[in-house]
Amino acid sequence: MVSKILFSTILCSLIWSAATEIEAVNGRINLRILTTAGCVWTRIFITDHLTPTYAIYGEYLDVEFIPWGRTTRHPNGTYDNCQFSPNNCWANRLHRCVLNFLKGNQDAQVRYMGCEFGIPQPAFEESSYICAQNEGLNLVEVDYCVRHPLLDDLDDIAEEASRAPMDPVHGINGLPAVVVNDVIDRELSSVVRTQLQNLVCLALANSNDTDISVSSC
Repeated sequence: MVSKILFSTILCSLIWSAATEIEAVNGRINLRILTTAGCVWTRIFITDHLTPTYAIYGEYLDVEFIPWGRTTRHPNGTYDNCQFSPNNCWANRLHRCVLNFLKGNQDAQVRYMGCEFGIPQPAFEESSYICAQNEGLNLVEVDYCVRHPLLDDLDDIAEEASRAPMDPVHGINGLPAVVVNDVIDRELSSVVRTQLQNLVCLALANSNDTDISVSSC
């Protein structure tokens, strides 16, 4: 019993400590989430933490997904390192294309990524476009985007956006990497991966721009 109480005390202390690193700017919190298809930890974070948190606090969140992971490219633009098999790179490319088609519709983007990281993972495990179809997208246009990466700058943008967060020395260097309000912090990202809902609630409760109370956290 004592050990359980001690554990709970330590956990609450960690949450409060991490929450002080998060500031709701004008009542909003920015979450930049680096993902990669095939990563079980990314799947757990999106399905068990992000999706339920967004269902409650989505109106206060600005969410950006960066599907790249540890991918590297040859000078000619073809993919080199695909962490979880070649289909990892293919599925990440599909995610980038669909998220771009859904730009401006955050609810749809979160819903789409929730679909892609469900079980089974449609794109990664089945090479399926079902999640894109669920969002009403033109699958011919989606397929064209996936097959012609050199015709746009989606790969360049994702690769560059991943560089600092995935830096092995100064970055988070783990997936999913969660950058809160543009602050790259390895410890904070680690806590956010398992305590996102509590952290968001506490940060919003500390803001004068929301009606959320600490008692609801």
